[in-house]
Amino acid sequence: MVAMASLLIGDLAKRSGLTPATIRYYESIGLLSAPPRSSAGYRRYGDTTLQELDFVKKAQGLGFSLDEIQEILRLSRKGEAPCSHVLDLAKRHLAAVEERLTQLAGFRDDLAADIARWQQQDETYCDGVCQMISGSAGRVAPVALHKRPASSTTGDRKRGRT
Repeated sequence: MVAMASLLIGDLAKRSGLTPATIRYYESIGLLSAPPRSSAGYRRYGDTTLQELDFVKKAQGLGFSLDEIQEILRLSRKGEAPCSHVLDLAKRHLAAVEERLTQLAGFRDDLAADIARWQQQDETYCDGVCQMISGSAGRVAPVALHKRPASSTTGDRKRGRT
C-alpha cells in the first residue's frame, strides 16, 4: 500500500475520483493548501488532502459553491466549528430550491396550457415563424431547463468540477 504522505497528484486523482487538473485548480484558488514538494519538485499529498477532496465533492453534491466550501474549510483550519455556518448556508440553499420549484411548477402549468391550446390549432396556421410560439404569452423558461443554474453566491469563480 502507498504511504499517504507520499501520494503524487496522479495517485491522489485516482483515489479522489478527480482529475489532476481539478486538484491543481483547487490549489490555485486556495481551496486546498499547497502541498510540500519533493526535491524534484513533485507535489506530495497526505491523508488530509484526500479527506478535504472528499469533503469538497460531498459539499458540491449538496449544492455548496466552491467559495462557500472554501469558507467552511477556512473556518475548520482556524479551529472554529463551521457547522452553524453550514446550517445557515443550507437553509438559504433550501429556500432557493423551494423558490425554484415554485417557478418550475408555474412554468409547467403555463407550458401544459400552451400545449393543450396548440393541439387544438390547425397546423396550416403556421406561416413563417411558428405562430404558436409567436402567439404565446411570452413567458421565459426557467434557466435550469436549458443549462445548469449559476450559484446564488456572488463572486463565484469558474468551476473546476469534473
